[in-house]
Amino acid sequence: MTIAEAATPARPHRRNTRFWVHLSIGVVLAAIGLVVTVNLAGGIGDAVEALRDLDARWLLVAVGCETVSYVLLSWQLRYLAGHQADLSPEAAMRLGLVVYGLGLITPASPAEGMVLASAELRRRGLNRRRAVLALGFSEWFSTGALYLLAAVNVLFAAALGDIPRAERAPLIVVAAVIIATLAALAALLRRRSVVERGAVLIGALRPARSRKSVDERRAIGARWYAEARSLIGNRRHQTVAVSLALAAWIADALCLFFALRAAGASVDADVLLLAYTAGVIAAEVPLLPAGLGLVETAMPAVLRSFGVPYSTALAGSLAYRALGTFLPALAGALVLPSLRVVRRHPNDETSTDEWDPAPPAQG
Repeated sequence: MTIAEAATPARPHRRNTRFWVHLSIGVVLAAIGLVVTVNLAGGIGDAVEALRDLDARWLLVAVGCETVSYVLLSWQLRYLAGHQADLSPEAAMRLGLVVYGLGLITPASPAEGMVLASAELRRRGLNRRRAVLALGFSEWFSTGALYLLAAVNVLFAAALGDIPRAERAPLIVVAAVIIATLAALAALLRRRSVVERGAVLIGALRPARSRKSVDERRAIGARWYAEARSLIGNRRHQTVAVSLALAAWIADALCLFFALRAAGASVDADVLLLAYTAGVIAAEVPLLPAGLGLVETAMPAVLRSFGVPYSTALAGSLAYRALGTFLPALAGALVLPSLRVVRRHPNDETSTDEWDPAPPAQG
């Protein structure tokens, strides 16, 4: 089963055309970004020379940090899936490589990785809605942890005086808004009434002929809320999930740190995290697979503003991308066939569509 087959689109020709258009635009933008980046580094010759000077010993340490990052992500995924899933640590690691490695470089990232992961979790014993919730919470906690890390680091860097005075106040305001927004969202999503209203609004998007009544949509929201509470309802579970996500981001940032050491640069922790979070957030830009071209521009630009030579910053950033993005993607592609073996089917009694406020697929 391919990624496209797993999604089973209703209009394949239209979807395929859209896919190739998005991919073409992404490739063009990535190429432009890479050309600009190489020119800023002094040309392709200087960039290649900087890459040749990388210290392999530090690169091995960087690989170790990236491995730890994926181990932590797989632990989080296994923790959220719960005991209902027949998911061993090894299987969770393979699934993590597909979701967070291979899934990151696809044009529809992270949707395609999520489709494959959801199908695998269902084959391993979870019903559809619980698989969706486990993956959704994994993305939510990981994204929230990233933005929290970025915001707290901005405040820390501002306190140390590492951020230029002209940029300090706006960045502090942005960081404070991010922290307040995360706290507000966390508080709102704990309330059943908010989830019920969300289900009512989402259900209203269905065609009129198949739209459920307001009471039915509200009941669907209540059931989703109950399932979510059973999955990650208490603060201990939430703390564990957030801590694993935060630790995974830090391990990934250490991969960048040691890649920079391999290139001959050493930076303070706050500067490292400023460059790292700028690059990771840039990777989320649509149309660009894994932010290709944009990340390689953002990271060296931030590092250069703190005194790191551009060619050195570029060499370290490219090494990090090879080890932190493309190596896990390759590993995900290699383990992908092992996820296609059907082990056991989910409980049919709990896989009814009554939980789903979205419209059914049209044949």
